[in-house]
Amino acid sequence: MRPKKGARKAYHHGDLAQALLDAAERLLDEGGVGAVTVRAVAREAGVAHSAPANHFKDRAALLAALATRIFQELTTEVVTALGISSSSPRARLHAIADVIVQYALRHPHRYRLLWRGENFAADKSSAEIAGTVLYDAVKEILGGAGTETSIDSQVIAAWSLIHGYVSLRLEGTLVDGSDEVSGKSRAAAIVDVLIDGVGRSRC
Repeated sequence: MRPKKGARKAYHHGDLAQALLDAAERLLDEGGVGAVTVRAVAREAGVAHSAPANHFKDRAALLAALATRIFQELTTEVVTALGISSSSPRARLHAIADVIVQYALRHPHRYRLLWRGENFAADKSSAEIAGTVLYDAVKEILGGAGTETSIDSQVIAAWSLIHGYVSLRLEGTLVDGSDEVSGKSRAAAIVDVLIDGVGRSRC
């Protein structure tokens, strides 16, 4: 008897933890965080419902591990973009913002998973450690700006601006567009607003 068309290939050997994360990522992409349950992941991977417990103690641990992997994937794309960008802080911050925006639009469910508070509940969780690499990349770029605020406040401001724009795009509140003055994409224009505001106050 032939398997049904479109049926998942059962897991037979190799790294079970990796196979479970692969299955979880497929379910996430297809149905969002709500679709990723331990039983659904086991079924998707073709293993017994009890098998995931050997690697992830519960659903929260599974989602945190998946978030860690996604952070690492996003970080790899950021590092690659920084490697081909110019050395100017402006160009490097634009590179980071562009990667984040494009990644979120390609993989909205993955991006939303990253920022669930449960992923950071444990002290020095793997997701937090993976996310810190992105934080530090922005911190290194802004480190030379002379302002009356701390570098951490500057990084949080930059991250909040980028994340806020991405979230509005994902929710459909904002649509793609261009800046009416510069002609740049809206995402690029708001990064310019951030950079031009660092170290200068008009109040």
